[in-house]
Amino acid sequence: MRKYPEKTMINEETYYYEKILKDDFFSVNVLYKNDKGRRFVLKLSDFRFILGILFRPFAAMMSSHEYKIYKMVADIEGVPELGPRLGWRGYFHEYIEGKTLHELLDTPEVLPHDFFDKLKHIVDQVHMRRILYVDMNKKGNIIMSDDGKPFLIDYQISQYFKKRKWVLGRLIDRVFNSLIKEDIYHVYKHKKRFQKELMTEEESKLAIRSDLIKSYDRFLGKWYRNAKRRIYPSGSNEMIWYKWKKEKDKSKRME
Repeated sequence: MRKYPEKTMINEETYYYEKILKDDFFSVNVLYKNDKGRRFVLKLSDFRFILGILFRPFAAMMSSHEYKIYKMVADIEGVPELGPRLGWRGYFHEYIEGKTLHELLDTPEVLPHDFFDKLKHIVDQVHMRRILYVDMNKKGNIIMSDDGKPFLIDYQISQYFKKRKWVLGRLIDRVFNSLIKEDIYHVYKHKKRFQKELMTEEESKLAIRSDLIKSYDRFLGKWYRNAKRRIYPSGSNEMIWYKWKKEKDKSKRME
């Protein structure tokens, strides 16, 4: 069973447990409230599968990686405020009241007309830091706050492309500029799903995968998807979580 504190003190502030927000195969997200009444999410990297405890050093590496990336984007509007670390496998970030795009699929709520324009601006700012977000395809990583603003969470597999010189630098830049098209593609793929009537001709073109990603999909992507289907025969990690939460969860700890 995953362990997280009922309360913890960090930098002379006490954080009190409230409830579990998400508990999937790779991490658990727990809601806390601090002394000042502010809510924060504790993201604790932990692998929930047989012998997963043996991989905790790797989970700690992943958490450290995500925290470093998060610090690089923490001042961007639309990225929840970063909080302190907790041990080797956890860190806090601001809790955003709202719903993820995945949750909005089942509601009559309408996204503001400029929602995806603002989301694209967040993604552009992330790219300006030479960071490839990577996980833009997951609707659960995009939140519409209660006041209609987009927020982007989960930087676990995001990658920083350090600036280099000479031929290597030009090669890295070329790869990076090709890969970020996949992030942009998913922004407009989501917009096409939620606001197809607002799509411009230019946005429709951006909702087409790049040649590089098409090549990856042809030669490696299909093998990766087949492997994932064997691991998650009921769907992706995200899909399994939302289905379980919607249909089977009866725990008061998650109400």
